[in-house]
Amino acid sequence: MLCQDEYKSATKYSELTLKLLAQHHLAPSPINYSVIYLLVTNRHAQLAADINVQLANNNTLDSVFIEMMFDKHLTQSQQFDQNFLEPLLGSLSSTVELINDQVDSGRKISSNLEKVDLALSKNKFHQPLQDVVNYLIHTVKDSREQQIFLSQELAKTTNEVNHLKSKLRETKQEAVLDALTGLLNRRGSEEKLKGLALTETHSSLMIDIDHFKNFNDQFGHFIGDRVLQKVAHVIKDSVSSNDITVRFGGEEFLVVLVNKAKSEASLVAEKIRQTVNQLKLIQRRANVTLPRISVSIGIAEVENDSSWDELFKRADEALYVAKHRGRNRCILA
Repeated sequence: MLCQDEYKSATKYSELTLKLLAQHHLAPSPINYSVIYLLVTNRHAQLAADINVQLANNNTLDSVFIEMMFDKHLTQSQQFDQNFLEPLLGSLSSTVELINDQVDSGRKISSNLEKVDLALSKNKFHQPLQDVVNYLIHTVKDSREQQIFLSQELAKTTNEVNHLKSKLRETKQEAVLDALTGLLNRRGSEEKLKGLALTETHSSLMIDIDHFKNFNDQFGHFIGDRVLQKVAHVIKDSVSSNDITVRFGGEEFLVVLVNKAKSEASLVAEKIRQTVNQLKLIQRRANVTLPRISVSIGIAEVENDSSWDELFKRADEALYVAKHRGRNRCILA
């Protein structure tokens, strides 16, 4: 249960938001409500400035402009969920709760007025007072019906905002994962690496599938994709949940082994190489066994690297040596 001050604050902002929406003939949809709510709570200076310019030029807001503001100022913010959606949901929930309390209070008032009306109806001399009571009964009933309708509409908006919150989380997740393999993409790896310090002991594996182009040329891209998925699965299963696995590009993969020296990294790399080399893939339609899959791996441990890119470059150089020496092998930088 929220305190009275929180109720008052939530009610104030909700009323201002709904008033502004009605003034510009905008439906209380999640996007419209979000933008206007952010405006009236003064939580986003640049959004408020853009809206004020729009109002100064056109004196009105429409759904197209509101959606543009939403895309520009809200969907691009990494802290949108924490800084806006959570407070908005709290405000909506508390407002609905307050309105429901008012509805319950209205029911009690109606019940008491009906008792008074019944008592007055027994005496014709009380007709003038009874007329006043009847008027109050109808007024309270109308008010209660409006409150119930508003509560239902705000509850719908709350559900829609929750759905929007869920979709945004899914979108963020999709943005950092490689759709084919399920491993992190480069953007996802950059986010993960922000939580690690180059001053600590970490190792990197740069992994490349040998002669991958032959799989695509001989058996088609569908089989090529299956090879990528199989190798990615082996890599994922060969490391711990703390390690970072990335599809670095094409048939190349990157692994950051967290808090592991090159001695342990070499063992992990050899395990990956051997497991991949034991894979057997069959093209069922033609009943043809695919050529044996192999990978070349470059290994590097953090030394005096000033950036992650320097570490990865040394691992990549070791990978190049592995390729030059005949492939299907692990080389330490």
